Amino acid sequence: MKSRKSGLLIFGIWLGLAGCSRSDSQKLKRDAKETGKAMEKTATDAAEAARRSAQEVADKARAETPGAVDSTKKAAQEGSEKMKEAADKVAAETKKAAEKAKQAVKDSTNKPNQ
Repeated sequence: MKSRKSGLLIFGIWLGLAGCSRSDSQKLKRDAKETGKAMEKTATDAAEAARRSAQEVADKARAETPGAVDSTKKAAQEGSEKMKEAADKVAAETKKAAEKAKQAVKDSTNKPNQ
């Protein structure tokens, strides 16, 4: 009888351990699923934050672009004006030189032969 009670006691302990093992493995599976879902949520949140940050940078760049375009246009216009002024100056000097040459030719033809 004693050995029977001992056997039942050992069998009961073994069933208890087996039950704990099964519930522990189920709990571990459930925890692993929850951890996976939490990691997926974290990755999704990180991706969304990166997308929002990139969008903000793009929006800021678009907002600053007209200013850069205006600056470029202004610089090009100023450069064009400087080139026009230089060309006008060269044209005026060339005109003066041509007039002087014309006058010199006229003067030399009007002088009596010496």
